[in-house]
Amino acid sequence: MLPHDRPLTELEFVAFDLETTGLFPVINRIVEFGAVRFRLDGREVGTWEQLVDPKCLIPPEVTDIHGITDAMVRGQPTLAQALPGFLEFLGPPETILLAHNAPFDLGFLAFAAAKTGLALPANPIIDTLDLARTCVRGVTSHRLEALAVHLGLARAVDHRALSDSRLVLALFRHLAGRLEQLRTVEDLFRLSPPLTANDSGTHMIEPPAGVEDLAVAIAEQQSVVIVYDGGTRGPANRTITPRAMLQSNGRQYLLAYCHAAKLEKTYRLDWIRGIHAAEV
Repeated sequence: MLPHDRPLTELEFVAFDLETTGLFPVINRIVEFGAVRFRLDGREVGTWEQLVDPKCLIPPEVTDIHGITDAMVRGQPTLAQALPGFLEFLGPPETILLAHNAPFDLGFLAFAAAKTGLALPANPIIDTLDLARTCVRGVTSHRLEALAVHLGLARAVDHRALSDSRLVLALFRHLAGRLEQLRTVEDLFRLSPPLTANDSGTHMIEPPAGVEDLAVAIAEQQSVVIVYDGGTRGPANRTITPRAMLQSNGRQYLLAYCHAAKLEKTYRLDWIRGIHAAEV
């Protein structure tokens, strides 16, 4: 456990950012990881950046924001291949993590961990958006790019994961430098209570009553046919191989490989109207 009286100057921090195909971790996917490990004096200890093949198309309006195209991610590591390296880079639990609008990134991380069966990091996570709202007055927006321009941290923002991570680094150092009372871990946690990866509201669940056939299929890695009422045309049969069940923001979901689409999809459990054995 990180001693609360420890000076911040003795610690290493990791600022990180994710780029995605959209805003919702249940239906959208990660396309890039970025992170930078640093000391409070600004010295970078290391960086980590990786494009991810989401196995789906990136909406043009999202590409307009971060500039990541389908061609750029095609053939890149999948989430299952990239996530372990990213989690390892985050480091031991005494490393304090930083992200701007951290709940957004944590939602995607939690969903990614659930899909891949990996453990979430135990590190304390500081939301620099929350910290900036407490410390920075006189701005119309506390978005990262607006703060960067207002505080003179950057002239332009390209919305890529590593460059945004460096902006988070610069913002945190700027705020720490202007706050004389910010000296120890306890000072930081008092000013901005830390989050954990489990605060995302997304976690694995045991199969609820009524979907016993899905539980058996998950355990035995069998394919089944579900009658799914998730579209405008009414219920339709979907041949799937169930992987796991999870809960996110109060809803329960099934993660499964869709044989027709040839990729992993997410299905709401309350929209599954029937379960049948798949033809061999």
